Amino acid sequence: MTVRNQQEQTESEPLSVDKRLSLLSSRLRRYLLYTLSTYSTPVPLPEIADAVTTLEHGTPAEEYPDERLAIYTSLYHNHLPQLADAGVVRYEQSDDSVELGPNAGELVPLLELTITHDRPAENGGLREPDLESLS
Repeated sequence: MTVRNQQEQTESEPLSVDKRLSLLSSRLRRYLLYTLSTYSTPVPLPEIADAVTTLEHGTPAEEYPDERLAIYTSLYHNHLPQLADAGVVRYEQSDDSVELGPNAGELVPLLELTITHDRPAENGGLREPDLESLS
């Protein structure tokens, strides 16, 4: 997956409303962003897959090994490239790590609207997302 050139082109352009809504239309992409908001350094994609699986099922990812693998694969092949192309995240394939990109802050207002719906009380187990860190 080569995203560097596309990232460099989109990082300076603001995201359209349609693009923002499209990027956040997937619960897995929102979960990925909530997870990244709790870290200040790049996060290994397997760790993100664990966190997303935990959010998806409300219990530790270890209880869902098949689903965790499916989520990792979906993040890697589908969701991560879309977010990287928009400059919302940066993916470093050499160490399989993800960090927030320069356009992440543009999604904060919409993420603030979705977080209550996406993180019901029973989906605990992860640190509370810090959406302000995306700005």
